[in-house]
Amino acid sequence: MATYYPQTVVYEEKKVTFWALLFVLFFIGLVFFLVYYVSEFMGYLIFLPLIGLFFGIFATYNMAFYSVKIFDDKTIQFGFPAWNKKLQPSEINSIEEISYHPIREFGGLGWRIGRGRKNGKWRIGYMVWLQKGIEIEATNGKYYVFGTDNPQEIPVSYTHLRANETEADLVC
Repeated sequence: MATYYPQTVVYEEKKVTFWALLFVLFFIGLVFFLVYYVSEFMGYLIFLPLIGLFFGIFATYNMAFYSVKIFDDKTIQFGFPAWNKKLQPSEINSIEEISYHPIREFGGLGWRIGRGRKNGKWRIGYMVWLQKGIEIEATNGKYYVFGTDNPQEIPVSYTHLRANETEADLVC
């Protein structure tokens, strides 16, 4: 039976996008407006725009909180609370520091899919308003791009963990 233990976070970076939280307040104001002023005209059909507004609140709230984590077992997790990706070390071919433009290359912010610059392959992006990021090539052929404030720190932390693992294997 496999032994499970709690993972320890080696590197963590969090980003809160406050303008997205302002959109949440705007959406909540729209809900109150629709319910209070328009409900007598629309009757039971008021639920249709409310469903769309609640989805907008959910999506915008999730995209307001962004995090990047590296765990002691060399697992990398990045993304938003409801839309994140966790890659095991066996799933990673390479990690590379890149600069990117979220609007030009991915068409916006949030969870996006865009074309790669080098090889023209599709890349899955977890975009925040940063110009530097990390590109991970996975063993399944997918490329993941995510923004970070410290793009030099993530490859260094990851290779440091790999070096510690190989030293431990040599000692045993």
